Amino acid sequence: MYLVVLKQLTVMAVIALIGFFVTRAFKFEKKEQQFLSKMLLYVINPCLIVCSFDKPYSPEKMHDLLLMIFLSLVAHIVLTVLALIFCRSKSEQGKQLDCLDKLSVVFTNCGFIGIPLINGVFGAEGTFFLMGFLAVFNIWLWTFGYYMIAGTMKPIKVITNPSVLAVITGLVLFCIPVSLPEIISKPLSLIGDMNTAVSMLLLGMLFATFKRPQTSLKEYVLRVTKVTVLRLVVSAVVMLFVAWGAVTVFSSFENIRLITYVVFIAALCPVGMSVSSFAVLFNKDESYASMIVVVTSALCIVTLPLSIALAERFF
Repeated sequence: MYLVVLKQLTVMAVIALIGFFVTRAFKFEKKEQQFLSKMLLYVINPCLIVCSFDKPYSPEKMHDLLLMIFLSLVAHIVLTVLALIFCRSKSEQGKQLDCLDKLSVVFTNCGFIGIPLINGVFGAEGTFFLMGFLAVFNIWLWTFGYYMIAGTMKPIKVITNPSVLAVITGLVLFCIPVSLPEIISKPLSLIGDMNTAVSMLLLGMLFATFKRPQTSLKEYVLRVTKVTVLRLVVSAVVMLFVAWGAVTVFSSFENIRLITYVVFIAALCPVGMSVSSFAVLFNKDESYASMIVVVTSALCIVTLPLSIALAERFF
């Protein structure tokens, strides 16, 4: 399977390169990034999520989805504990960046990279299960993540999040004995299919417009290295044991290996763009957050297939 993952990541990297060169050629700036980000957040991703749930209801699939949600919650708790243990600084300047480090370890790019990757490797069934991970991700982001960076919580942010609303809509659609008419499902499907291309074009734009931090570059590099190792290497080892435990304990579930692989891959994606978005929103170090996103996104093309290869041997 790791060869399939590597092939899909390579295809995605080619699209990102196109976005990189087009951005450099036409000198795209933050305005174009914001436009693509909003299209992904408010239109493309929700359409893909709703389409993933547009299938006949079955008790077995509902049980599998509930298991997916449970394992996703376990994964987020484990990653949170990992972040709280290792992301601590002694200096006052370092403490200002600790919140971004913690977010970087816990919150992956399971939407922009995870959705096209899972869809390319496992198809619609894998994307269906990934929705359980995304639901937990968004709730965790707007509770724990929001608290880590703002010192408070806003439950309304969870309820009004487009991805969460799409998951709720999809679940209702999945549970009722009615499918969407083709005149609705076809446009939603065509828009949802844009996810991979637009996500990777946006990532390429991020690479092209990245600006080197102006102060303490050495310290930044050391911190980024530490967070990168935690996000792509240490998390992989920890999640490997979580996955092994899941396969062992829930062996009676027919789709347990598929569910486990989806959780494993989603939890090992690079740092999520939500980290840099939060940095902008709360006046944190945007350059530092962007550096983490860029570096982990570039390196995951190596670390993720290796992690999958290890998982195949392990369980």
